[in-house]
Amino acid sequence: MKIIINRIYHDKIFWITFGFTLFSFLLGFPRLNDINWHTIFSLFALMTCVQLLNSLQLLDKLSRLLVARSSNSRQTVQFLVMLSFTSSMLLTNDVAILTLIPLFISIAHEQHLKTALPATMIIIAANLGSAFTPFGNPQNLFLISNYHLKSGQFFRISFPFMIISILLLIPLTWLIRPKVIKKIRRKSITIKKIPLLITGCLSLIVFLGIFNFINIQLVSVIAIMSCFFIDKHVLKKVDYGLLLTFLCFFVMVSNFSNSALINHLLNQLTQTKPMVYITSLLLSQFISNVPTTILLAHFTHTVKALFWGVNVGGLGTLVASLANLLALKQLILLDEDNHIYQFIKIFTLVNVVLLIFLGILGFIFI
Repeated sequence: MKIIINRIYHDKIFWITFGFTLFSFLLGFPRLNDINWHTIFSLFALMTCVQLLNSLQLLDKLSRLLVARSSNSRQTVQFLVMLSFTSSMLLTNDVAILTLIPLFISIAHEQHLKTALPATMIIIAANLGSAFTPFGNPQNLFLISNYHLKSGQFFRISFPFMIISILLLIPLTWLIRPKVIKKIRRKSITIKKIPLLITGCLSLIVFLGIFNFINIQLVSVIAIMSCFFIDKHVLKKVDYGLLLTFLCFFVMVSNFSNSALINHLLNQLTQTKPMVYITSLLLSQFISNVPTTILLAHFTHTVKALFWGVNVGGLGTLVASLANLLALKQLILLDEDNHIYQFIKIFTLVNVVLLIFLGILGFIFI
């Protein structure tokens, strides 16, 4: 318990959100039915399942196998980018970044590689790949829960996004100059089959819970029981700060919706699909795509435009996606050469270019 409280105490994103939530009480008071508990329980069950998978070191083993088969730095980055893209679909963009950014920084230091552009690509891949599945990122979980989407409805919206994202990412990796990679022996990782099988079954149960085939509270209980069976210490690693941050988002949005001025403004900005798309894309740049999703869902039923707006809106500024800030924190801790300003410059440039390009394409699909 002490570890959990300490982690929440040092969670800057939570405390900033909490501060804005307190400020929002000047505009009104929240309604309990504005808190989407299905999203909260879904997020908890999903994070528990993801931490179980992470404890099995599955992603570490896959990444090492791929890197071992690359002959130069370009191939290494291509492997990591595609692994980031695909793994974020199942393990969320946060986990992909938390696993692959430290791995890449370690490789970059060993091989004397530049970090800014490859790290940017890995982060972009995680954000874009996570948009394809219901559990890839928090905003998708909320959209499914809030709009009661069926799996077929969701994937019809997200599939074109995934295809376009792949077509954008592959050419981007060719910007990396190929440098010969020295082979370095690493300690082998053994995957335990029974825990992997149990966690795989839990992943299916969580999926069914997210789409309301199984009661999501029951799914959360099953997730907790799985942890006690496999590794009870995993429960300490769940990001409870993120759950509290989400609660703050719901309370803040409920308070904002009590303001006549904000209500009028957002009603005007969400009259049509293109307006929902542009508003969600631009607002994400300033308050991040998760709170943007929760806020605008109160004013529109055009889920397709909102999905495209907030997922494309994860590109752009560092604030646009919470995963971007998580990656920045990782780089500050791990990049001993202190190339953070170079990273921010390249990250912003590449993200803005992709935001404009993908943002224009988004109009075709909304």
